[in-house]
Order: sequence, then C-alpha cells, then structure tokens
Amino acid sequence: MSKKLISVIILVAIVVVIVVLSGNNAVKQPSGPIKIGAALALTGDAAPWGEESLRASDMAVDEINARGGIQGKKLELVIEDMKSSTSGGVSAVTKLVNVDNVNAVMYTWLDSYEGAESSVPASMLMISPDAAIESVNTPVNHPNVFSLWYRTVAKAQVTMDAMSSSNVKTLYIVLQHDSYYTKLAEFLNAEAAKRGITIVGEDLLNTTDDTKTVVAKISAQKPDAVFFGSYDEQLSVNFIKRYYELSKAKSPLFSDEFVEQDLTDKNFSPEWLEGVKYYVPATPSQAFSDKFQARFGHVPMFSADTTYDTVNVLAKYFSDMPSDPVSYMGKTEFDTVTYGKITFDQIGGIVSTNPAITEKEITGGKINPIQ
Repeated sequence: MSKKLISVIILVAIVVVIVVLSGNNAVKQPSGPIKIGAALALTGDAAPWGEESLRASDMAVDEINARGGIQGKKLELVIEDMKSSTSGGVSAVTKLVNVDNVNAVMYTWLDSYEGAESSVPASMLMISPDAAIESVNTPVNHPNVFSLWYRTVAKAQVTMDAMSSSNVKTLYIVLQHDSYYTKLAEFLNAEAAKRGITIVGEDLLNTTDDTKTVVAKISAQKPDAVFFGSYDEQLSVNFIKRYYELSKAKSPLFSDEFVEQDLTDKNFSPEWLEGVKYYVPATPSQAFSDKFQARFGHVPMFSADTTYDTVNVLAKYFSDMPSDPVSYMGKTEFDTVTYGKITFDQIGGIVSTNPAITEKEITGGKINPIQ
C-alpha cells in the first residue's frame, strides 16, 4: 500500500470521526443544577392558570429534589412572566435561553401566544403543559417542541359525538378570535360534517365586539345547539349574560374547560351557566389531587396536573440524557398523573390509551360529570 493511499485513508478516517462527533446532539449533563426555564403567564388574561402552573411545578421540583434530584444534581426552576402575550413570551424565552442558560423550557399557552418556539435552539426541548399541539406544530413542525395537552381534534370529536347522540342537527359556533379557537373552529366544522350536523352560523369575536348582535342572530336561526368558547373574562361575561337574558331560542349551550372557571368567578351568575355541557382534560389521579389540595388548600385547576407532568417528563429526559433528544421523545413511554402512560407522536402531541377528555355538566349550580 502506497504512502499516498495511506494518507488518504487516514484523512477520510479523521473526517468521519469529525462528522460523527459533530452530529452527536447529546445534551451534556450540566456541571451545576439542572435548570428548567418556566415561562408562565403570571399576569394578564391567563394569570389564574399561570399561577396554578407555578404551584404545580414547584410541587414537582420539590418532590424530585427530595428524592435526590437528577443523577445527584438539584433540579432548579427559573421563572419568567410571559405576561399572557406573544411579545412577552418571546422576551421571556429569549432571556431564559440566552441569559439564564436554562437546559430546557416549559411554556404556558403556546397555542394562543405563539412565536416563542422559534427562540429555542433546535437541540433544546420546549414543552407546553397546556397548548393544543395542532396550533403549534402545523403546518410548520418544530421537532423539539411538545405538549402535554389533549389534541384539539379530540375536543371536536367528543363535542360532536355528544351533540349527535342528542339529535342535534343544526349548530351555531361562537368563539374567541385567536389561533387556538380558529383551529378548533376548523375541527368543529369538519367533525360536524361527518355527522350530518349543519353549521348555521359562526362568529370569531374579539373582546370589544358586540355580542348582542350575535345573540340576536342566534335567536333568529334557532339552532339545535350553540358552542361557545372563550378564556377572556370580559368576552365570556358579555356573551353568556346576553345569551341568557336575550336569546329567544334558548338552544342548549356547549362549551369547554374555561366555563369551569366562570362558575366560580364573581362576575358570573350561576344561573347563566345552568345546563351547560362542557369538556375538560382528563381528571388527574386522586393521589395528585389530594396532595395538591393538602399543600395549597384548594382542588387543582386544569393545567395544574399537566404542568406537574411536564416537569416530571423533563426530569426523566435529563435523567436518561439521550444522544438524540427528538428521537428519544418519540420512542419513550412516560408516566403521568393526567393520562397514565403516554408517548409523543410525530408532531409532539400525546398518545394515550386512556381518554384524554372528561365530559361535565353544570346543574344546580354545581359541576357534575356526565356518565
């Protein structure tokens, strides 16, 4: 073998080694504490849920550290207020990544306040405890972004199944105008068509829009049912109060998880919500609910359990420290208090054999599960 050929072989071997090493995206175990950057909605419209997420994440971190941390290292939560806004979210995540040097990011309400996912390096995991993944990762898929929330299409399917079994033939849809509810409207329309339910009207409303006009349109149409969805308190008060007072049709009202908070809000009268059927994430394990209530003095609101699960998913990830983070997330089974065992699919959404949604109804001013 000639010296020239030997030199070429050595050069090729060196290049191969360099390529292999540079292609290894393993996240190196931090020398100090493992830091989760938590961009939470602590002010603004989503603050009640952001505060609940803070409680749940604190509880999860305390439990993990009490067990010895992760591979002997302390787990640390670095908190930034994303202020229930897109700009606030981008600023919060940018600081967490570039200034605080966190090892992963947890972000609340990524579906309504999107954009921050582009501020996270592709090699860093970003998990939302309460974002509809279809609104985040379609049409553009961010392989390092995941969510512990149930699929939006599942809400549409459960809603339309319930309406179909109640012989609903015509439906009017009223939703808050944002990216999440726009996506839900698409799914509601598609699932209604499959079941022969006709959408006779649809309105996407901003906070300042005239709900009286919308209620008048509903009264004129006299649909078999109305679906209303909003997390904005002012919009919800304006619509639900006027619907109760002015609607001559009095069509049955269907809604989503946010109506559960309306029932306990001083600005709502329980009689406005009487008979409303709605859909919430799966009921968490009783053990989680009991210890949360023992620590904080109230039953956990929705998103508390999925936030707790998010911290534990990240803890397992850092404990295993995979060489290929994205592949690892798609192949690994995680234990959760919300859905039992889960995996993640190709767009970062949960997959579980257990139901992801619970159906409930407000009767007698109380919340009751629908059997």
